[in-house]
Parts: sequence; structure tokens; C-alpha cells
Amino acid sequence: MTKTYNTHLITYLCLFFSLISYAQTKNEKEERINKEDFPINALEVTDHIPAHAKRLRFYKEMDGEKQSFEAKFKLNKLRYSVEFNTNGELEDIEVKTKFGGISKPISDNILCYLKNNYGKHRIIKIQKQFLFNNTLSPKDFFKTIINNNTDLKPRFEIIAEVKEGKTRTIKEFTFDSKGDFVEARIVNPNSYEHVLY
Repeated sequence: MTKTYNTHLITYLCLFFSLISYAQTKNEKEERINKEDFPINALEVTDHIPAHAKRLRFYKEMDGEKQSFEAKFKLNKLRYSVEFNTNGELEDIEVKTKFGGISKPISDNILCYLKNNYGKHRIIKIQKQFLFNNTLSPKDFFKTIINNNTDLKPRFEIIAEVKEGKTRTIKEFTFDSKGDFVEARIVNPNSYEHVLY
């Protein structure tokens, strides 16, 4: 009886945690705002975006209960996204990249995960994600990233269409600096276009 009880308990726990994992959905809604509506201390960072940067835009973003602010721009042919919390504190800087721009051991780990867990996959978007870690001031951290002058190893955010059985889903995957899987969540089709930038 104890063995049966333990087996059922383990089965239910596995099901419970898989449902929690499955329920995590990227459901971002983004609204373009004026620079004047951006948090003041966040502007202390974004004011250091070089004058020759293109397509500078400011956004307010909602993802479920979480609210944040983002500045997006293009510099030296790279697309940047700088995210701040509601207090204007720097959270991370993301840089759009290509799969070929990731070193082979890391890209091999990512591909291995996708091949082992899904029948098919198609990578749509890749970003390097540099998490702010307080070793520098937000302003100096920002400068080191945009000047490509850092030894900080990024994480990787990947949007991919994956096939599980007969079902196709778009998911956002996070991998650590070695290309090891961290987490995944489903991308809501309504936020799909926004997610691509």
C-alpha cells in the first residue's frame, strides 16, 4: 500500500510541476510612450545612448502582473533593448544576434536540447541577455555593453517554433552562458509580433 501511495504521489507531483511549467506564458503587451513618461533615473542611463543611434523608442510593457519600461534602438547594425523596472532601475540589456554569432560549444548545447526535446524546431529570434549585477553603476554597465567592452558572459533568449507530437507552439527559451537550458514559456500569439523585435 505504501509503495502504491508513493507511486501515485510521485505521479501527481510530476503532473503538478509540469502543469505549472506549462502554464507559464509570455503574454506581453507593449505601449509606446513619450520620453517624458519614462522613469527619471532610467533616463540617466538612456541619455548615454549615442546620438548616431537609430530608431530610439520608449515603451511601457506589461507581462501578466509584471510592469516594466524598455528603451529600444539600433546601433552599429545591432538592435538593443534596455529594460528597467517600475522604479527605473536597470534590469538587463538584450542584443539581437544570429545563431551563427554564438560560439560553437554553446550553440551545440542549445541545438542538442531542442533536438532532444522536440520533434522539430525553427529558431525565429535570438538575443544575448546581459543581466545587471551591481558590479558597475547602471550608466557604466550600459556603456560597457554597447561598446562591446565586457567579459560578462550573456544568457541567451531564443524564440522558436517547436513541434510536440502534432502540435506546433511558439516558445521563449532561456539558456545560460554555457547554453544549458534554464526555462521555457509559451509565447501568446497576441504578443508574437512585439516579441520579434
